[in-house]
Amino acid sequence: MNWQDRLTSEKSLLAVYRTARKVASARINAVLAWSIFVVMVLALAVNACFGMPVSPYGSLIIGIREVADAGFALTTAILGFLIAGFAIFASITKPGVFILLAKLDHKKGGISRLQFIFFNFLLVFVHFLTFLALCLTVKVTLYSNGPLSGALRWVAENQRLVIVVGASCMFAAMTAWLVFLLMLLKSFIWNLYQAVLVTITTEAQLTEQDAEGDK
Repeated sequence: MNWQDRLTSEKSLLAVYRTARKVASARINAVLAWSIFVVMVLALAVNACFGMPVSPYGSLIIGIREVADAGFALTTAILGFLIAGFAIFASITKPGVFILLAKLDHKKGGISRLQFIFFNFLLVFVHFLTFLALCLTVKVTLYSNGPLSGALRWVAENQRLVIVVGASCMFAAMTAWLVFLLMLLKSFIWNLYQAVLVTITTEAQLTEQDAEGDK
């Protein structure tokens, strides 16, 4: 496969995400997020078994709303900086540097150095946009005294176990995902630093090639 075909091998955002998840994410981020999820689910399960003395159903719904508010504020603030940073990085870098990066293999096989740089951006974009959509859904459907809140209260009165399990898993999942986003942002900063270094060294290599060609 030549470098042009490899560069355009992903035909959808989902395909890009699948590849980016394999090459641009740190395993420790997922391990930490899953650990938090499991611990919270176990703690909430124990709490439910004892009649929910610590966190009743109403507190779980409030907790979900609070996480959604925090996630909405975080994602909207960070996405603006990420999109601006991506636009600046893509616009100030010489096209010749991008072409050379696209031709060079990355140490994680199957992709080029250019793909690795852009996959770091896209992985963060996809997670932040998806979590933002989830937070918006929660804010729209679970606002206080809303129709869905009333329906959930009715279910809680008639099917207590179902609603408690669902609310507990939702609260734990959103909290763990929020922590994962913070860890992903940490990895993104490091990967961006590496991308800048790779771009600088590649541009220096391209300059040397041009100088040799003029001789």
